[in-house]
Amino acid sequence: MKKIIIKYYIAIALLSVLGLTGCGQEERFGQNPTDSVAPAPPTNISIENINGGAVISFTAPNDEDLLCVVASYMINGKERTVKASPYVNKLTVDGFGSENEFQVFLKSVDKSKNESNPVPVSIHPLMPPVKQIFETLDILDSFGGIKLSWHNTTGTNIIVEVSKKDGDEWVSVENFYSNSIDGQASIRGFEPVPVTFRFRIRDRWDNYSEFRVTDNLPLEEKQLDKSKFRTVSALPGDIPPLGSYTIDRIWDGRWGVSGTFWHGASNPNNMGRTATFDMGQKAKISRFKQYQRTDNAVWIYGHNNLKHYKIYGCDVLTPEMYAGGYTDPDNEAYILPTFEGWTEIMEVRCHKPSGESGVVTNEDKEYILAGDEHEVPIEAPAFRYVRILVLENWSGGTIAQMDEITFWGKIIE
Repeated sequence: MKKIIIKYYIAIALLSVLGLTGCGQEERFGQNPTDSVAPAPPTNISIENINGGAVISFTAPNDEDLLCVVASYMINGKERTVKASPYVNKLTVDGFGSENEFQVFLKSVDKSKNESNPVPVSIHPLMPPVKQIFETLDILDSFGGIKLSWHNTTGTNIIVEVSKKDGDEWVSVENFYSNSIDGQASIRGFEPVPVTFRFRIRDRWDNYSEFRVTDNLPLEEKQLDKSKFRTVSALPGDIPPLGSYTIDRIWDGRWGVSGTFWHGASNPNNMGRTATFDMGQKAKISRFKQYQRTDNAVWIYGHNNLKHYKIYGCDVLTPEMYAGGYTDPDNEAYILPTFEGWTEIMEVRCHKPSGESGVVTNEDKEYILAGDEHEVPIEAPAFRYVRILVLENWSGGTIAQMDEITFWGKIIE
């Protein structure tokens, strides 16, 4: 028995020693080298210069052990590499900040990590995206600030840097991150006094455009006084209210509370009909928020809340407008609206951050509870009377409802 115990402890000791020895060894990953023979370099190299880079085509060596073809090059003092598998015959190098000549080195690498001699390749990139985008940058005076727009045909990830002049210093205002082909951004919060702004485009490789400096005069923007809003006599095609849920509830300053919303009467042809009211003041509208009925969570992005609609405006309601309208060809009991004398201000689709699916995420809820906000096109005329053409609700039904609407802009009279 004693011998068995001694052998047991000897075995434990040996295992411990082996374990310690194993821990001291370097762990290997991937395939171990099988030879030291370098592959042949790529051949038949051709160049297609593109904005900020080049597409390099090649013939890879006929080597069963080939792992990849690698391009290496320098951008702003940092080495960059791009790899192509054995199954493709081209790769793209990008990130160059000028139209000068640059050297790219191609080499073949096999599975034993052997490398061919590098083949130097000269490229001449076309205008880099940061400069191309910068040339399209448009800056307009807007409500409470400025509005920017640009074209990014390559879909490059960029940053639009905006700063303002403060004495002798430039102070950062905001950076806009974008890869949209047609980019837009707005800066608000400024009083209607002159401001000097500075703009620059930057990309992820730290390439920069030049600076552009502009003097701007932000337009005055105020929230319209809802105490001046009024109902009007129904025009042909206007939706009658369901019971006491009349149109004036959308400017009572309350939303998310039971019973404070406008609700159209139920009928088979509500879509394609209208709601009309008087803001009591003529204004050039800059933006608005439309609040859904949310007193019950099940209504969020659902039920009769508006999904798709148009907004029309005019200065005065005329006898001709009250004489308009036409009989619905599908149901003679209903009158549909005409829009003579009205100007179409904009078409609106309610924004849902997560997309069109029926799932409502926390981000969706946070957004819609804060109000579905839309900017009015800067070229839209000033108006006093509002007409909303209902086109679609979130349930696909024929009834319309809205909890509140708030407008901002410049009061004309």
